[in-house]
Amino acid sequence: MPQRKEIQWAQLRVGITVAVCLVIFVIGVFVVSGQIGFITRKYKLRAYFATAELLRPGSQVDLAGIPVGTVKSVHISNSQDPNRAVEIVMQIAREYQDEVRQDSSVEETTQGLLGETFLEITRGSRNKPVIPDNGEIRAFQEPDIKQVMQNANDVVSNLTVLSARLNDMTNEITQGEGSIGKMLYDETLYNDMSATAKSAHEIVASIQQGQGTVGKFMADPTIYNKTVATLDRLNQFLDQAQNGPGTLGRIVSDPALYNQLKDLSAKLNTMIDNVNKGQGTLGKIVTDKELYDHMNSTMAHVDSLTARMDQGTGTLGKLSTDDTLYKNLAASSESLRSFLAEFRKNPKKYLQLRIHIF
Repeated sequence: MPQRKEIQWAQLRVGITVAVCLVIFVIGVFVVSGQIGFITRKYKLRAYFATAELLRPGSQVDLAGIPVGTVKSVHISNSQDPNRAVEIVMQIAREYQDEVRQDSSVEETTQGLLGETFLEITRGSRNKPVIPDNGEIRAFQEPDIKQVMQNANDVVSNLTVLSARLNDMTNEITQGEGSIGKMLYDETLYNDMSATAKSAHEIVASIQQGQGTVGKFMADPTIYNKTVATLDRLNQFLDQAQNGPGTLGRIVSDPALYNQLKDLSAKLNTMIDNVNKGQGTLGKIVTDKELYDHMNSTMAHVDSLTARMDQGTGTLGKLSTDDTLYKNLAASSESLRSFLAEFRKNPKKYLQLRIHIF
């Protein structure tokens, strides 16, 4: 019996040793991995995302790059908002609760491009209230890797199309097609440009030699001297206009003309006011309705008279339309002229004085 009890005690010591080693191993794993110990007091935070991506229960939660907790659960929320489709519950060490405020936010982050996914919480401001236990923290989700790859594929496709178009354009240019191709490979353009450059060189040479209008203008000092003389005369003219006793100088500097123009303007304004008020002959002509009626009636009579003349009615009408009177007047004028001519030749024939005595 004593031997059996001794064997059981030995086995018990082995079991205790193994258990202690397991506990030390577990604690070491937590310490090495940086996870929060199971003895630390924790509180819960909730966040809502459109997708869970690669987040799983046990994923790491960091605060400003420091591990402060883990993801407790990931499940579908009751919200109909597509941006709040997934609810994530986090367990955070209570000692960091004072650092998570209302202006804090949480986002999904990966270690590298294809590394492990974890949550990163930003540190809040001191003037903002602390998020309570089981409270909600504002979530921010970056585009997932699928969307990034899809966008990259679209960019690659566009680059492929652009490359093909550039290749076609390059082929057209190398074949001498299009404007750029002709500019690079057509000798006609080169010859034209060479001829143009040669002509420009000849023109510049002729100008330098003083030939032509431009050459004379640039090489002959006569034009320059005339221009300077003209400018001097213009300056003298302006000086005389400003300070001289002539007519233009008086117009520019004498205030009498200004005063006369001012008085004339005042009189014109007075006259226009009198006309608008109906004063004076011109004012009555402009504003009196009776005079307008008389003038309108007179014009109507004149129109009627001219109409009758056009129709040949009345004396004036016959005078303007019947040529009989014109012919008679012409014949009378001719007879009178003949009589005057004959009278000048022999006035005694017509001037005889006879005296009869009874």
